[in-house]
Amino acid sequence: MTVQGFGRFDVGLESASTVKLVTVGRRTGLPHIVVTRFVNDGGSLYALPGKTKSDWALNALAAGSVKVRIGEMVCLASASRVSLEEASGVLELFRTKYGSGLVDRWYSRAGVCIRLEPTTAPTRRGTSSGEGQTTTSLPEWRKKNGNYYLRVAEAFDSASEEYDFTIRSNFINSWIRNRSLSELLAITREDDTLLEIGCGTGSEAIRVSKKVSRVVATDISSGMISLLQRKIDALGLPTKITAVRLGATEIAAASSELPRGSARVAYSLNGALNCEPELRRVPGELSRVVKSGGYFVCSIRNSLCLPEALVHGAAFQFGRMAPRKKQPVMVSVGGVDIPSYYYRPREFARYFSSHFELKRMVGLPAILPPAYLSDLYFRARRVLSFSERMESALAGSFPFNRFGDQTLFIFRRK
Repeated sequence: MTVQGFGRFDVGLESASTVKLVTVGRRTGLPHIVVTRFVNDGGSLYALPGKTKSDWALNALAAGSVKVRIGEMVCLASASRVSLEEASGVLELFRTKYGSGLVDRWYSRAGVCIRLEPTTAPTRRGTSSGEGQTTTSLPEWRKKNGNYYLRVAEAFDSASEEYDFTIRSNFINSWIRNRSLSELLAITREDDTLLEIGCGTGSEAIRVSKKVSRVVATDISSGMISLLQRKIDALGLPTKITAVRLGATEIAAASSELPRGSARVAYSLNGALNCEPELRRVPGELSRVVKSGGYFVCSIRNSLCLPEALVHGAAFQFGRMAPRKKQPVMVSVGGVDIPSYYYRPREFARYFSSHFELKRMVGLPAILPPAYLSDLYFRARRVLSFSERMESALAGSFPFNRFGDQTLFIFRRK
């Protein structure tokens, strides 16, 4: 049954310049996401791929359906190829909306035009935001929610489909992950089996698995684990990665998947431990599966981020200079607000002191702003690119390794 056009979206379609389309890979079965231009005509949306063999277009036509997202509104839609005559009319609508120059550069050789018609009513699905931009206060959240772990798992389940796309499209997030992996891989060996806490969709596990014997990747979110398992199957990696649904406080249970019950290197990146309210239990659990003399590499978000304060101060947004002052902080994951616990680096290190020795701290990043300000930074990158060069020199030194968005720790098991 076809729903009455896209007019049910509570956003101005004519003012929107792009739409997000989620298709399913024809071969992999994995989510494939693009942000593309469109026109709205007669209650239908029309999209033109830059080339006839664009993956998203082939996926959409093969399945006959896509997921359409504009702002916070999402619906399912049918996807069909239109006639050459109708495509010619759509091209003219594109010229009117975007200008002839852009259309001639990008779409003159499209070769295919796709009509999207909604098949479900739109529903609201939030978008991730930064500190101070959530809509739920901590008292409101506590009043409505009882089981923290269940709500966190649900939030990451909600985020799983678009998670990789969100990370890849954020310059600073990608920068943080690349730097984290370089530090991790510097201490690994080819014959290592690594243990990961908070693997998400497995992007790091897949990259790391190319350099080591195997990765046992764990996460509290069944949605994340499910997506990782689909990646493992699609990429032919069943002997390289094992996906297990486990929380950080249960990590000792991963021993059954590890050679002789332990690993020389374990890691937890991108602030996964910020969503662990029982952090004090983690070091003891972890010590049961990390070999004596082995390593634990992890990163957490800091309770004070100096670059964040400087950016907001420069914009005269003085009320937003210290959004992490009160703990826990409400953050948005996949459009779902949850509490997250940030730490001072030395405070965090003390939790591990009875079982692990701190060997090194690295700012992630030390000078660049946090990831939610990435678009602002990227617009000024030509002027500020020198800061990226300074990162390599300063990120591992005091005080720069303590006041960035995140700090990466390298611990050694006593």
